Amino acid sequence: MLTAIVKRELIDHLLSLRFGLALVLTVGLMVLNALSFVGGSYEFRRDHYLQQVQAQQEVGRNNAQRGLWKLILHSGQTYLYKKPSPLMFCATGANDALPERLWTQGGEDSYNSVRFYNPFVLIYWDIIDIWAPKASQLLETQAVDWVFIIGGLLSLMALLFTFDAFSGEKERGTLKLVMAQSLPRHTLLLGKFLGAMLTLAPVLSLAIVVNLLIVLALSQMNLGLVEAGRIVGMVGLSLLYLACFVGLGLWVSIWSSTTRSSLVGVLLLWTCGVLLWPATGGALAARVLVSEFEEELVLGWGFANNNTPAHQKLNELKRTLRNRDLRKPENVRQLADAQRAVRQFHQDREDRFLAYSLGEVENARHIVRLSPTGCFQYGMEALAGTGLARHKSFVAQARTFVQQFEQTMLNRDRDDPKSMHIHLVAQGLSRQKIDPDTLPIFTENLSATTLLRHAIVDVIGLFFFALLTYMLAYRSWLRASIV
Repeated sequence: MLTAIVKRELIDHLLSLRFGLALVLTVGLMVLNALSFVGGSYEFRRDHYLQQVQAQQEVGRNNAQRGLWKLILHSGQTYLYKKPSPLMFCATGANDALPERLWTQGGEDSYNSVRFYNPFVLIYWDIIDIWAPKASQLLETQAVDWVFIIGGLLSLMALLFTFDAFSGEKERGTLKLVMAQSLPRHTLLLGKFLGAMLTLAPVLSLAIVVNLLIVLALSQMNLGLVEAGRIVGMVGLSLLYLACFVGLGLWVSIWSSTTRSSLVGVLLLWTCGVLLWPATGGALAARVLVSEFEEELVLGWGFANNNTPAHQKLNELKRTLRNRDLRKPENVRQLADAQRAVRQFHQDREDRFLAYSLGEVENARHIVRLSPTGCFQYGMEALAGTGLARHKSFVAQARTFVQQFEQTMLNRDRDDPKSMHIHLVAQGLSRQKIDPDTLPIFTENLSATTLLRHAIVDVIGLFFFALLTYMLAYRSWLRASIV
């Protein structure tokens, strides 16, 4: 009996004007998305990324030739770059509002003809765009990507396929005839649910296949097994998202007495859930600017507040120390302690800056996650390797890399008997040259497992919404009248 119901629903949907409209619009927008990506900025971003990485490797080689001390104090290179995701056409997110690199360069100054080298601090905001992006920028999505097409268009089509599933049959009088055959209510509900899902699945699949064929044929991008696995994950996430709206459409249809009232109901819910509620997070976040740091950000490196006791002590030492004084280990250790305090101050400020600015965005995202659209958007961004989740992962991996790089260089410093082995001061570190080919290279981990871990909260959220909407429809149908 279930098979017969699913077959009947599927045929009705396939022969309807709604199916043709959904197919044409979805495939058309996917073609537009693919052509925009092929003629867009990905290849430029990729080539630019490779050029910048090569340039930074050359910086590391030059520093290695100057000596081990240079590598320790400057982290080997000036910038760490975030690799552009080949799947950015699936979920662009707020990619353009996020920095593409982290700054690790140390500074240097001169007192009394003595050159002092300040150790690097990992800086989280892009030096080209000093002002941190507003939280609202990190919640905006205007690109015609998969998130826009599936999250907006197909979710609406899911509601249009189901808004008259029960109310329409009530008006036509066919619902009583169907139920007169001793058909269990849960079987009829499940049949209508599966019929709608089996109608939407081919539309989604065909659109994605056409999209990928155009991208692979007209671009120089090669998708490997990892990218293929991420695409499969995004397709599964899309089906789970559409299931939320199929269940929601059935629930509204059950409660509605006429198809007209049902149509008004699903359009109202779609407007609130897909358009208004996700924008609420952006509206709240638009009021958030990193005001705690706004006045202290200055053009150049670091923050304006350099008049702390730690800075005063360091500057006093620099004014009094001469080259001959830095030949004594006790003076070098004293300078290293002062350098360490100043470095810790700057790094703490950077960590607070990152936690404050991104923390406000996360709070707004939690509000958006209270709708299926929010979970879908952020889950897609995580699987595509774009957006805030990817950026936070990049920052964490870069932080781990520079710490490991510094520790590796310090271990090499201990092998040099001529070194004082005093960290953070050039005079206290080894001067020996390092083979550039032995330097560690930063490689960002973009494995499917890592990205899935970032999306797990949104996957669970979508599963909960899909289950909730179906259970609402189920409980309503058990109590509903068939007249």
